[in-house]
Amino acid sequence: MKKLFIILTFTLIFGSNSYAKDIYLSCVSTTNYKTSFIVNDEKQLLILDGVEVEVVKWTKEFITFWKSKKMKEIGEPRDFKPDTLDRISGAYGSYSCKVVDKTLF
Repeated sequence: MKKLFIILTFTLIFGSNSYAKDIYLSCVSTTNYKTSFIVNDEKQLLILDGVEVEVVKWTKEFITFWKSKKMKEIGEPRDFKPDTLDRISGAYGSYSCKVVDKTLF
């Protein structure tokens, strides 16, 4: 019983998921245009090229967002979809993203 308690205690202490405060993504398009993201799961904050963007939906798989207020003003009345960052594959439109130590901005 004592061994079970010790195993359970260590599992709870060391087995908990720990997440980085900020995740930095560097993205490159098929035409070699570069952009970067900072993703903060704790605050559900997304920063694109140094500018905080409006998040529409935040899930484990996707983050849907408007690039700017102007894009939202143009897109919403016309039923355009907001941009999507795929958190599993690292895809953002024609961009391929990977985790890096710091962003471009």
